[in-house]
Amino acid sequence: MLDALFGPIGLFFTNPILLGQMIVNGVSLSAIYVLVALGFTLLFGIMRVVNFAHGEFAMLGGFSLYYLYGGFTIPWLGLTIKLPWLIAVPLAALAVAVPALVLERLVFRWFYQRMFQSMIGLMGLSMIMVFGSLLIWDAHERQVPAAFTRMIELGEVLLPLDRLVVIGVAMATLAAFYLFITHTRAGLAMRAAAQDLEIAETQGIDTRSIYRIAFFVAVLLAALAGALFAQTYTVSPFMGERPLMVAFIVVILGGMGSIPGAALGGIILGFTESFLGTMYGAAVSAFASFGVVILLLIFRPWGLLGTPE
Repeated sequence: MLDALFGPIGLFFTNPILLGQMIVNGVSLSAIYVLVALGFTLLFGIMRVVNFAHGEFAMLGGFSLYYLYGGFTIPWLGLTIKLPWLIAVPLAALAVAVPALVLERLVFRWFYQRMFQSMIGLMGLSMIMVFGSLLIWDAHERQVPAAFTRMIELGEVLLPLDRLVVIGVAMATLAAFYLFITHTRAGLAMRAAAQDLEIAETQGIDTRSIYRIAFFVAVLLAALAGALFAQTYTVSPFMGERPLMVAFIVVILGGMGSIPGAALGGIILGFTESFLGTMYGAAVSAFASFGVVILLLIFRPWGLLGTPE
């Protein structure tokens, strides 16, 4: 019994190849999870919207990358479009975020500052998006073509290049998001609106425009995370369930509405899944993740970096 429990831990400390792979996997998962959670917590922190359709925007990001990078043909022109991966990834996110502004105008705008109504309404939107995607693409899974197949050698450690590129893209996006939040007028206005909406409005901040920008950024982050997730795994109309569950776990860990908390929660969950999933399997990893969330909800329901309301 003890050997079964502690044996993998000994292997972890004595096998540098396995250790390196787990660290890279943990960093890549953490980066993707932070992207997913930032978009989710941005909508909640500023507009008090619980976006149950968040995972579906990630799913659409995965399908966008599948077509932009994998290639698609325009029948009436006889033209096949296949973009380089580093171009296809940001365009895939934009291809979801720009049309989503129509949903912001028609659906999301009616749920701003209405937390409980948004939960019901956007759960319905999530189902519409899932089954609409099912009618378009059917249920079978698709594989995004591998962008990078090389392995990088660092001593005895072999690191997959595709994971390293995913980490680089995610880190660059997070750095851009940080600069946007802290060094632009729109970002500072979003932070002010999140802290106190009424005072922000009295200071002349156009909250409707800020809401629109925040929504665009949130969907852009979700779609980008979905594209990176699809590159590593598969694409299907049901793939949004995983990003949505991740967003909830990460946001609960870090604290609802807390951007630093979302980053911390994503790092914790990513490394937990990488290390426990490798050593003990996916079931143990899921058990540990949800067990921590349950304990946190009991003893610190506002999260690690959140504030009690």
